[in-house]
Amino acid sequence: MKRFWFYLITAVLVSGFGAFSGAESREEFFRVEDLRPGMKGTGKTCFLGTEPEDFDVEILGVLRGVSPGADAVLARFSGGALEKTGIFSGMSGSPVFIDGKLLGAVAYSYAYVTEAIGGITPIGQMISAVEQSEALPSGNIYKKGSFWNFTLPLPSSGLKSTELPELLPGRSNLSTGGNRLLLIATPVSLAGFDPRAIKTFAPMFSGAGMALLEGASADTASSKTAALPFRPGDNIAVSLVQGDLDVSAGGTVTWVDDDRLYAFGHELMSSGFTELPMRRASAIAVIPNLESSFKVLEAGAVIGTIRQDRSSGIFGIMGERPRMTPLEVRLTTSRRARNTFSYEIVRDAILTPSLVSLVVYNTILASEREQGFLTLRVTGRIRVKNQPDVEIGGRFSSVSDAAAGASLAVAVPVNHLMAGGYENLDIEGIEVDVTAIERDQLAAIDSIRLDRTEARAGETMQLNVSCIRANGTKIERSYPIKIPENISPGGLSLVVADGAALTKADDRETGNLIPRDLSQLIDLMNNARKNDRIYARLFRRETGAIIDGEGLPGLPPSILSILSSKRQTGTAGTLHISPLMEYELPETEYIPVGSKTLEITIKP
Repeated sequence: MKRFWFYLITAVLVSGFGAFSGAESREEFFRVEDLRPGMKGTGKTCFLGTEPEDFDVEILGVLRGVSPGADAVLARFSGGALEKTGIFSGMSGSPVFIDGKLLGAVAYSYAYVTEAIGGITPIGQMISAVEQSEALPSGNIYKKGSFWNFTLPLPSSGLKSTELPELLPGRSNLSTGGNRLLLIATPVSLAGFDPRAIKTFAPMFSGAGMALLEGASADTASSKTAALPFRPGDNIAVSLVQGDLDVSAGGTVTWVDDDRLYAFGHELMSSGFTELPMRRASAIAVIPNLESSFKVLEAGAVIGTIRQDRSSGIFGIMGERPRMTPLEVRLTTSRRARNTFSYEIVRDAILTPSLVSLVVYNTILASEREQGFLTLRVTGRIRVKNQPDVEIGGRFSSVSDAAAGASLAVAVPVNHLMAGGYENLDIEGIEVDVTAIERDQLAAIDSIRLDRTEARAGETMQLNVSCIRANGTKIERSYPIKIPENISPGGLSLVVADGAALTKADDRETGNLIPRDLSQLIDLMNNARKNDRIYARLFRRETGAIIDGEGLPGLPPSILSILSSKRQTGTAGTLHISPLMEYELPETEYIPVGSKTLEITIKP
């Protein structure tokens, strides 16, 4: 019996580590087990232009278990520009050879060290991370009204919103204490960006282990080297945004196996299965820096697709053309000038919404002031294949954050579409119109008044809404509100609120809500309240239920008892108010903010 368990455990271990062992045992690879301190080797990287240059490597030792199931080889690097720069951002993926065999990729460094000492990710780990990967289903709990949170006041820094995912929660340090082995930062070149946009979004990228640089626009027209095969040590750029703006992450190629390519030696954003443009790149310069030296790259033609982004590196296929998400922004400035900007953004559940927000934000900042009152009207649509268009809209007025609200008006619906994990989702394009005026259009709902507090079913009451501007100016509007014909006698409540406030109240009432499918999600978004309108709702406090994403208010006690039966769980949620009628009041020249409530009595 003991022998049986020994064979069973051995079989499990062999099957679990077979891919890793097989990768390391290839003749062209140097095994980590054969390393000895003092061994000498050679690395390759591009310091300038497109031609890889050699640098010297001395093995110091092997760090076991730097992360679960992963080792790193500690080494001293010298030669070439390294004497001045040390290990630099953009060097990630530089291949290291011992006795002519590939050991792995330069991927780690220490902060503020006086020598170029860092870590190497073994090539076996890079290959096995890809070969052992399997696609996992994704899903997202959707809050019924959460895509309206972008209308709430935002901090002056701009875009800190729980509605958009972090690119990464932050790379974990590989050791404790002050002297830590860290993943080399990935340089991200931003071409065509306003410095204010870069400053606003820098924390989002730095949290993902990226260093933002002002870069040159991609030389997509150049085809001199497009047909040449990649070599270990070549520059590689991974495009995130193309078109009138360019965002490209840079690194170095580690290994090429026919049309398969391995690079970086660590994750880009650890996004798993992905679809990112893979491009050639030319090194303009390596800039020495006391904190962290960095390479400035110019991206070239797209010649393949990054298919996986794992903890031990990125993996791509040459010759494949990635799908992109087209984004067109038509901006009418406060000076009445009309400009059109065209972009292509990567298709990725985490990256796309954040990049859409960055691109729209930058487009507005490049033409409009950041300080002083500004009002932006946003309209547009997200075209989804075989589905109705998702409508985009809203008005945003602020002394400093109008551009933030406008950008999130586009990005948050994209986030909800992509975060749901719908296999049939295909965003064919995003079209946005933004109109700017340099004027404050906010007005707080100050008071509401009815012509009487008692009425019968079917009667019409006159609602007076008073709003106040920041300068003290009052705005009075009167609206007819009809009581439903079939309403029963008794107490009734009337709430008058802006769309965002009313939706936030609904969120507290209904909690998390998972749409049945993509069609229901789009229907919910297209029927959402507008942030620049006033809504008047008549309701009673009585119990109802939510079933399959649909609210069923005011249910009889017998039905509620069945739904709340202890013999079943998770099939229904509870409602505590019963909306009887809701009116969307006509648009005005101001943007309302606030909420007020009155009580009404319905007579027999």
